Amino acid sequence: MPLPGHDTLALSVLDYAEFFLFVVALSVVGFTSGRGERSSSAEYFLAGRRLRWYVVGASYIAANISTEQFIGMVGASYLLGVVPALWEWLNVFTFLFMIFVFVPFLLSSKVVTIPEFLSRRYGAAVRQIFAFVTVIANIIIFMAAVLYTGGLALNGFFGWPLALCIVLTGLFAGGWAIYGGLSSVAWTGVFTAVVKFTGASAVTVLGLLAVSGTGSIVDGFRIVIERNRAASGAWHAAVQHMLTHVTSADSYNRLSVVQAPDHPLAPWTGLFFLVMSVSIWYNVLNQFIIQRILGSRSVWDARMAVVFAGYAKLFLPLLTVVPGLVLFALHPEYLQGDWLVAQHQADKGYVMLVKELLPVGMRGLLLAVLFSAVQATITSVVNSTATILTIDIYVPLFRQNATDKQLVTFGVWASVATVVLGILIAIWLSAFGGGVFQYIQTLNAFFAPPFAAIFVLGMLTRRANATGALVAIVGGFSIGVALKVAATVLTMPGWFYPFANQAAITWVASMVLCIVGSSLSGKDPQARAAAVTLWDSAAMLREGLGEVWYKNVVLWCTGFVVAILGAMFVFSDAVFHTS
Repeated sequence: MPLPGHDTLALSVLDYAEFFLFVVALSVVGFTSGRGERSSSAEYFLAGRRLRWYVVGASYIAANISTEQFIGMVGASYLLGVVPALWEWLNVFTFLFMIFVFVPFLLSSKVVTIPEFLSRRYGAAVRQIFAFVTVIANIIIFMAAVLYTGGLALNGFFGWPLALCIVLTGLFAGGWAIYGGLSSVAWTGVFTAVVKFTGASAVTVLGLLAVSGTGSIVDGFRIVIERNRAASGAWHAAVQHMLTHVTSADSYNRLSVVQAPDHPLAPWTGLFFLVMSVSIWYNVLNQFIIQRILGSRSVWDARMAVVFAGYAKLFLPLLTVVPGLVLFALHPEYLQGDWLVAQHQADKGYVMLVKELLPVGMRGLLLAVLFSAVQATITSVVNSTATILTIDIYVPLFRQNATDKQLVTFGVWASVATVVLGILIAIWLSAFGGGVFQYIQTLNAFFAPPFAAIFVLGMLTRRANATGALVAIVGGFSIGVALKVAATVLTMPGWFYPFANQAAITWVASMVLCIVGSSLSGKDPQARAAAVTLWDSAAMLREGLGEVWYKNVVLWCTGFVVAILGAMFVFSDAVFHTS
């Protein structure tokens, strides 16, 4: 049974006023922070390297949480239960690596982009390959998905044609990145982060109150958990109806983040490799996420920004997963029907909750939330893509002696091209069914393993060299394609199909290929000539840990690590289990 709600969203004068004030405030922040940022490439691409920790941390989270989270994760949580929360909580391990190892290593290099950083380890060829792949991934994974889900929300609210909604969203959201560079991106990110957390909390709270029937959020949460156990009634029937699509077992636990090896989103067999591949690719090698780290004022600011993001990741499932559980608690019958249709319709679940739960007078705030979600990610993707096109492709391949003015000019036009391409691919994406969250993670799991593998080896040992890296990239992607083909044309065991398990195979193979290729090609003079591994940088790793207790990075880091590990334990078979 498809989700209802093709009717447009009724808005009052107050709703329009709320949204208008949001647009005005965003424009003021974007204009003020971006004024004069085109004066130099350092200002346009890295905000003069003067961003404070709270700006970096808030804009980091703002870029990370977009409509693919509000739309995609809510839909995935409706279909699969609490397991999408794992995609927030697993970041704890990568964040530890970033805080204590990578951040000081990266900032000391004084690079502008991640491809430039890799070039110091593996040379120009790896830099160019990674730059091109990053540009492609930025546009087809992050930008297209965000524009599609943002357009989907507008379409659901107003009934406008989806293609028009995508175009309007792209033009509005991309404008500030084109205008003001990273400073505008970062400060509008801070503003939109506040709006998102405030407004999205309303959906969660009102959803829990709707379930409770007693006016108690605690009662609502208890009932939501009980209904998502799916032990009886319509909830049990719904899970049994979709059981064969998520597991070969005779039962499915919607309240556990630990799932069977054939689970489509998070099989336990692939979790370690997801951290070592997708999480490293997304949090460490992803220019649109890491660029504000590169713009930090100091190593301490950069480290504390990641700590800030760690605490945000702890609580984000309250905004992106709990609404999906609420929707299942209210309407389990929507899972009765064709599975492919259910996946596509589940992406409309967040819009449906807003229509059902939010009264007139609060809906303008949710429109602001969704525009904030689009704004923060799109500006980040546009600015980072333009940075890579300028620094890693335009300069080394076409104009090595480019002036500062030429760099900024090219960056502006690269930003325009990125927006246009993102809009076109988002319109193409809108023609296909399937869950958008799984679309994103499937592509991440395809692109991530070869580059994550050479990055890890490059940080750990000098024996990895440029030849080995190229062998790993070419071989890794070839294996990834072969796995997709095999899954399509052959009958394979159930564990073979989840993208996380395929990513694990590709990552291990890429590691082996890099080691073998490096060994056969001999020693790398570049690796011997510079401090390129962690073992060369022990003193540097101790910088920026905080001089007084209330600024101590280790102390604050311990808090979010313990809390996230505790949350992962609570939502596991050790606590919640089904018979």
